[in-house]
Amino acid sequence: MSEVTDPAFRQVHRTIERQDIRAFESSYRPGMSIPVHEHERPFFTYVVCGDYLEETERRTRDCHRGTVVFHPRPELHKNAVGPSGSTCFNVEICATLWSELTTRELLEAAIPDSALSGEIEWPAFSVWREFHQLDETSPLALDEAVGILFAAAGDQSTRESALSARRLSVVVEFIEQQLSPSPRLREVAALVGVHPMHLAKIFRRRYGCSMGEFVRRRRIAWACSQLVVDGTTISSVAMRSGFADHAHFTRTFRRITGCTPTWYRDHVRTLPRTSRRNASGVQARGQIDH
Repeated sequence: MSEVTDPAFRQVHRTIERQDIRAFESSYRPGMSIPVHEHERPFFTYVVCGDYLEETERRTRDCHRGTVVFHPRPELHKNAVGPSGSTCFNVEICATLWSELTTRELLEAAIPDSALSGEIEWPAFSVWREFHQLDETSPLALDEAVGILFAAAGDQSTRESALSARRLSVVVEFIEQQLSPSPRLREVAALVGVHPMHLAKIFRRRYGCSMGEFVRRRRIAWACSQLVVDGTTISSVAMRSGFADHAHFTRTFRRITGCTPTWYRDHVRTLPRTSRRNASGVQARGQIDH
């Protein structure tokens, strides 16, 4: 059984084909069901907006905005698109290059089991952003972004397999539920019963950033889901996501994503209306309530 290419199931907006990589962005109508199929080449998917459920013989993956799913080998699966539709950025990679990118056994063993979310969104976002660049350095930049994504995915798998990650997962879940206002360090440390400075040290070691920076990144992730909602302004999103003003929000957004809020909003708003009606998709954690 081959890949679904029937235009009745998806609308492809843009495609880049090279010798070892084929990247394309496509949208799917709200509530549609995509029949059982498989892909000939290894690939990964970054969910730009919306959500869908991906079902295989062994598992069901909940794929919402910001998640990344790796498919290292042909696997029969079917998809059920959510009520807001979805737009996905897919990158197919030839087997030789995929093997070079996944030299660690852990990467092959751990990643296919779930849809990854959280900090993995930002390197995936970078690949998607480079996909939309149109200059002479784009091929090199896209290759580099893909390599960085795979390295980040391997690092995330290593973190999640470590015993100490169980305690840190409690910290992360608590922080994501307290994005605005953000909690104090002592409050978080007391939750898991460790000294505040020790917690700060092991958190940075595991996640590559401070807890404060982690909160900023999750706020920016939430802002991405709001920027494309009709009738919203960048200033209103900035205030609702906990930033002091438009300028502070724009600086932080650009530092984390590599693009401005305006660039992001304009690119996503060019997608079919049905696939961005609720661009946030399913957001189980990290909501900012006002």
